[in-house]
Amino acid sequence: MNVPNITSMHPVWQPGDVVFDAAGNLRVRSDDPRWPWAYPPEGPTRDASGGAYVPEGALEDNEVPRPLVLLVRGGQVVTESIVEE
Repeated sequence: MNVPNITSMHPVWQPGDVVFDAAGNLRVRSDDPRWPWAYPPEGPTRDASGGAYVPEGALEDNEVPRPLVLLVRGGQVVTESIVEE
């Protein structure tokens, strides 16, 4: 399986993206500019309408160690997708 490995803080991230960070933690992109990352939900990665679940922010960008591996985008598992920054 080929998954994207992303090393920068580029705004390529979309709210609801689920990533695996360099420290082995799962993180979710929020839509809060001050706290752009959040802890993953215990439930689904999609909201009631089927879109990506977007949590409230809890972590600053520098608190999420790089590189990051994109796992879920738009509530769907990412496979064989390259994310260009």
